[in-house]
Amino acid sequence: MSPELIAVSFLILGLVLLSGKWIRVMSTPLQKLFLPSSIIGGFVALFLGPEVLGSIVTWLGFGNSFLSNGIFPLEVLDVWSVLPGLFINIIFASLFLGKKLPSIQKIWRIAGPQIAHGQTIAWGQYVFGILITMLILTPFFALDPMAGALIEIGFEGGHGTAAGMAGTFEGLGFYGGLI
Repeated sequence: MSPELIAVSFLILGLVLLSGKWIRVMSTPLQKLFLPSSIIGGFVALFLGPEVLGSIVTWLGFGNSFLSNGIFPLEVLDVWSVLPGLFINIIFASLFLGKKLPSIQKIWRIAGPQIAHGQTIAWGQYVFGILITMLILTPFFALDPMAGALIEIGFEGGHGTAAGMAGTFEGLGFYGGLI
């Protein structure tokens, strides 16, 4: 990936986000739903990319046309595909910037119930996911046992965490976890 390709990819991404902002400003119903411009722009990119526009063009029999992958070049999509794994680091690295950290006692008093709740949810997702995988999905459907962790990674961790786990999945030979 050349610096020029990365710059063009970010420029296109910026235009997509600006189109989301414009649509949000022009649409009162979307404003009332409190939909962020980034979500609206994401839908614009989804519809103009290979998943919707490209599929429609291919379905219509024009699989070799320039729109068969949507309006975005494949090289741009390749640059975009690595961004979630990188950007999740920026989100976590900037969480406490400019904030004075409280004492451990105050942290525990405020966050203790949420920590207990979050751990209960996370462990419940792991336990139920692994139990269902080991008792039903692996014996009857030959699913890889590592799929038991996907519920917790996808729900508690979110799509950014799931994207960040791609290298781990590849290293473990669990290619089904990348889909």
